[in-house]
Amino acid sequence: ITNRKVFKLHGDLFLKSLRRAYGEVPVIFIGDGERYKNHTTLFGIYNGMFRANADRRSWILAFGGGVIGDIAGYAAATFMRGIRYVMAPTTLLAQVDSSIGGKVAINVPQGKNLVGSFHQPATVLSDTDVLSTLPERELASGLYEVVKCGAIGSESLLRYVERHLSEILSCRPQTLAHIVTEAARIKAEVVARDEKESSLRMILNYGHTVGHALETATSYGKFKHGEAVAWGMIAAIGFGRELGLLRSDEAARLAGIIRKISRLPSIGGISLNRLWNALVRDKKFQSGGIRMVFLPRLGDARILTSVDPSNLRQFLGRFVQSKGELGF
Repeated sequence: ITNRKVFKLHGDLFLKSLRRAYGEVPVIFIGDGERYKNHTTLFGIYNGMFRANADRRSWILAFGGGVIGDIAGYAAATFMRGIRYVMAPTTLLAQVDSSIGGKVAINVPQGKNLVGSFHQPATVLSDTDVLSTLPERELASGLYEVVKCGAIGSESLLRYVERHLSEILSCRPQTLAHIVTEAARIKAEVVARDEKESSLRMILNYGHTVGHALETATSYGKFKHGEAVAWGMIAAIGFGRELGLLRSDEAARLAGIIRKISRLPSIGGISLNRLWNALVRDKKFQSGGIRMVFLPRLGDARILTSVDPSNLRQFLGRFVQSKGELGF
């Protein structure tokens, strides 16, 4: 399962390899972008699998970025009550985040990833050579997720990104291999301790409370996922400072790293009501309180399960009005 953009870049080489091992390999194409991660695409995948005479012994290869991995993984989780699948992620974001951990899902109008399951891939195959074909914006989007991993679990990874940012953005092989390995290790260790997100795994949602709401409020058309998470991390830094978390110098350092990666799409003009309505429909809103991840210090994360909604809404109003400029 792939899209035509990925297939044009890497498909012929990959298919030759697969055919040597397995014979003919049916290919199902889906649209490119978050807006295609929906039930219409999902049922198109099912129909393609039925046309290919797939059964319970069949397995899916998800070949592409996070959208392909999420929806192909969900198809694998639900087809014939669950079949195996393999991830071959072709974006930085997918290699360090969405391909690891077994979260698979589709989006619905009410929010991002609200229909899904936990279904672990049999294997994840990450080849950092393919990252050299990524557009600059796509590479930056993935790098924000690397920064997130460092923020919650490894100050040394943050320091590496700071020192080697230009080499990373120019796709120097050694630097890409290092950040993919380290970010994947951090996520895999968290998931191994809490696969179904009952407690610890929630720290991986740093930046996602506001990030997912931004994606939903703009109908998945304005932000790449990593860009929305970047704004979500900046919001978490600002609101965390108001709650007395994270020293001002560390807050400024982390926000500085995020902003140096690339110029983020503006959050100016986004409706606070739409943003808020998306946020309270998210999985992180529970029993009148909001669950949110903050940093008491760089490399360490804390989950607050009862963030006051009125305080957060007031903060977000200021955040959107100032276009994210909160003094750091």
